[in-house]
Amino acid sequence: MSSKRTRFISLILVFALLAPGMIGVASAAPSAQEGTTYTVKLGDNLWTLAEKYLGNGAAYPAIAGATNDKASEDATFAQVANPSLIHPGWKLLIPTAEAAAKYLTFELVAVPSPEKELDFIMVQHALCAWDSFWCTVEAGISQAADDASVNVTVLGPDEFDLEKVAQLIDQAVAAQPDGIGLTVTDPDLFREPIQRALAAGIPVVAYNAGAGPIADGIDYMTYLGQDEYAGGYLGGLKLAAGGGASGVCINQQVGHVGLDKRCNGFIAAMEENGIEAEVLGIGDDPAEAQTIIDDYYTANPDTDIFLTLGPNGANPFYAFMEAAGLGAGDVTHGTFDLSPEINARILDGTTMFGIDQQPFLQGYGAVQMLAMVNRYGISPALPVSATGPGFVDASGVGFEADPDREVNLRMVQHALCAWDSFWCVVQKGIQQAGEEMGVNVTVLGPDEFDLEKVAQLIDQAVAAQPDGIGLTVTDPDLFREPIQRALDAGIPVVAYNAGSGPIADGIDYMTYLGQDEYQGGYLGGLRLAAAGGTRGVCINQQVGHTGLDKRCNGFVAAMEENGIAAEVLGIGDDPAEAQTIIDDYYTANPDTDIFMTLGPNGANPFYAFMEAAGLGAGDVTHGTFDLSPEIIARIKDGTSMFGIDQQPFLQGYGAVQALMLKIRYGISPALPVTPTGPGFVDLSNVTIVEELAGEYR
Repeated sequence: MSSKRTRFISLILVFALLAPGMIGVASAAPSAQEGTTYTVKLGDNLWTLAEKYLGNGAAYPAIAGATNDKASEDATFAQVANPSLIHPGWKLLIPTAEAAAKYLTFELVAVPSPEKELDFIMVQHALCAWDSFWCTVEAGISQAADDASVNVTVLGPDEFDLEKVAQLIDQAVAAQPDGIGLTVTDPDLFREPIQRALAAGIPVVAYNAGAGPIADGIDYMTYLGQDEYAGGYLGGLKLAAGGGASGVCINQQVGHVGLDKRCNGFIAAMEENGIEAEVLGIGDDPAEAQTIIDDYYTANPDTDIFLTLGPNGANPFYAFMEAAGLGAGDVTHGTFDLSPEINARILDGTTMFGIDQQPFLQGYGAVQMLAMVNRYGISPALPVSATGPGFVDASGVGFEADPDREVNLRMVQHALCAWDSFWCVVQKGIQQAGEEMGVNVTVLGPDEFDLEKVAQLIDQAVAAQPDGIGLTVTDPDLFREPIQRALDAGIPVVAYNAGSGPIADGIDYMTYLGQDEYQGGYLGGLRLAAAGGTRGVCINQQVGHTGLDKRCNGFVAAMEENGIAAEVLGIGDDPAEAQTIIDDYYTANPDTDIFMTLGPNGANPFYAFMEAAGLGAGDVTHGTFDLSPEIIARIKDGTSMFGIDQQPFLQGYGAVQALMLKIRYGISPALPVTPTGPGFVDLSNVTIVEELAGEYR
């Protein structure tokens, strides 16, 4: 099915859903041009209003859009900033069927499906045609398009011209693609054209240039680029692993935000390892920089760990070493970026590693994320999706990428779809990734929960000598030795669904794919605080549980950032007792108007408390972790703003993808933990999640 036909069908669906026979009649006859006014009553929410007056709850964006447009000319109408949150007394405009259609052309589309043909447009501030760096980015875009079977058009100016790029963004929006990827080189200049894309319902991701939707102040999905602090921190950990007396970060541009973050991360890693460290400022003049480094070393001869931030620091450092008669092994050195000189020094042992931002992954990942949201309703977990640091050591220099390289993987799990339905979604992700990427995958697991058996299956997987292994690190102590045997055999390993990452688990696999619990609480807290509030509480059914405590810590941090007092309320797993504890808390703290629960064991007694207390949708603001039929119903009726999903499909899919990228392209995951959640389910996507539940969600 062509993309034009897909868009045509979307238009037909809109008008069918809004056909006169399906629309409830409002108390006042709607005008031919606009519609009818409606005053919000206690317990109302946009979903149920859309069901009543427009015949379909998913048509709620039409009410929000029509009301906001009317408010621009008549201040008595409400401004609906968050469709999940409306208040009694607000004046809304319920549009006619004809008027509603213009707001829904891009909103009411068919449920995402793996078979959907997709057209994306990527808008960049530079092109391979005149800047060779971008050839690598565009190679990633092209390969992802092939792997995901999508159509991609790349747009960019003939020379560096940001005004032209802004025009190209508008050109992309006018083409009505299924998704747009772009470089947010100038957030202020690009804000309006990007907003026009978002208003048209087009998913947008940023890559290579940007700071993320929160920092940029633009509500696109995520930014794919290097995490500079993590690069310095993880690089520092590698450099400190062999011990040392003193470290220095050589910064060629002190005051540059990105370079300063690199040094800050390095110093934090040194301090964690009991090694003193500081920053040495140099400039871009090589001879002067060499002199500054030499003078520093003369004054601090115990310095034995050096981090440089790119060729402008590495090259004068190499000149210093030669002049000082220092050779490989005399000091420990790592650097950001790669160059012929840096590559040569990695190979001769002078430099432990070069840190690459992995531009191929920036292009590849942008296309894949747009495909994910269109086909599976799965969104990026965090505002920034790190593509770097990618560490290149002697084993990686000169790696030859081969997109046709055969890939055979073994995935070892502590549970299987055959006896635990949760794992059907994970395994669907594994299967889908294998089919799309041409990867052969075998899934292994026990017939029942038996971790000793899983440890044996890991050894069985190693004995098969696959190209890569994915596994659930359900018990790091039990699995450490068999995983180490895989690593010793040179087999790349990733963890998914269960684990804490290679650093926390004490096992040197590449990354763990799973939910970032702190970020779930933090980003959820930001959403809850956006509408304002007096007091917040995180209801924790198991205080002391590391993951649940992280969720509450993130929530409390977000509240405090917004000037809202917040604390944790401990409950247990007994529903009746939990309801009583919540009721007692609210009686003692009646100004509490923001609530976060950590799953059904907290959400269900919270709903019971609300009913008993006579509270309805809009009286307080609530968000929760996890999904259930009860939670989905409360999202629809406006009681809950969102449910947070760990996105298990992405755990399986992402594990296969991470191994494939390593084996075919030499690209490594950037961080010890690759978040698959939080994935927010709210009014905008709850129907999609319902449709895909059990298979993709």
